[in-house]
Amino acid sequence: MISTRRALSTVVLLAALSGVAACDPDDSDAAGARAGSGSSASPSSAPSATASKAPATGRPGNSDPTDDVDGDGKGGDCGTPPTLPAGHTKLKVELMRDSSGFEAAEAKPHCTPNDWIYGAEKGAQTKHYVLPGNVKAYLALAAGPGKWKQVDHEQLSLHIDRCLAEEIGAPTKDYPKVKAPYGCFGNIYDVTLDAKGQVKTMKEIWSV
Repeated sequence: MISTRRALSTVVLLAALSGVAACDPDDSDAAGARAGSGSSASPSSAPSATASKAPATGRPGNSDPTDDVDGDGKGGDCGTPPTLPAGHTKLKVELMRDSSGFEAAEAKPHCTPNDWIYGAEKGAQTKHYVLPGNVKAYLALAAGPGKWKQVDHEQLSLHIDRCLAEEIGAPTKDYPKVKAPYGCFGNIYDVTLDAKGQVKTMKEIWSV
């Protein structure tokens, strides 16, 4: 059972992050093939999102705790931090200027008593990313982890814009809420870039 002290530590850590998404054990290329009907996604085309879930026990391999969850100087119980496939990065979208691009900060894994979560600290440095019309995009389905549906550039842009509005509590009369089968999960995405540095693939990360 998680102690009250540890649970409160989790709340504090979550509050310090501008957006979080849990490390998803089913977040893989194979899972992308289970996207909703009408999707053109395939195991080979869907971008990989996160590494396999870290063991529930064990300590980070280095001598310093990755995240000292309960203040005991020993770090959390998440095990080794997850690593991403070469060429992949996780981003927390902070601002959608228009459909041609967005501002995002790097999302990093943070250990909590509930496993690793990805998020960007408030005030983290952002970078502009170009979102071309031919981007391969996948939105997470609200039904649960391991399920995505491929969408086009316009659908992705609209989804990001509405989730950002929901995150700041914008009036729904101006920004309609995201409807099923989709949801908003902290605006965390797994991204790959092309040779020009533009977004090639963008896959939303599901979280509770």
